[in-house]
Amino acid sequence: MRFLLLQAAQTASRIDPELRRDYQRLVFRRGKAVAKVAIARKLAVRLYWMLRQAAQAGAVDSHAGQPVVATGGDHSTDVVIGRPASL
Repeated sequence: MRFLLLQAAQTASRIDPELRRDYQRLVFRRGKAVAKVAIARKLAVRLYWMLRQAAQAGAVDSHAGQPVVATGGDHSTDVVIGRPASL
């Protein structure tokens, strides 16, 4: 996961003016390796908030928080995802 975030940070630091400014400041203060990881973390935080907002927007009409029951078709047992199976 870190590798992918670093690759994305490398590209984003060239395209996004805000990230480019932060990257250049960090390169001057801390070095290239630390700057890349810091920009990758900024991207991860942005991704987290985007996913969280999308989940909240989609949770209005969904059954969020309720376990999902997956039936096996002709099988007599059901699999409940989200909580331990009872015996």
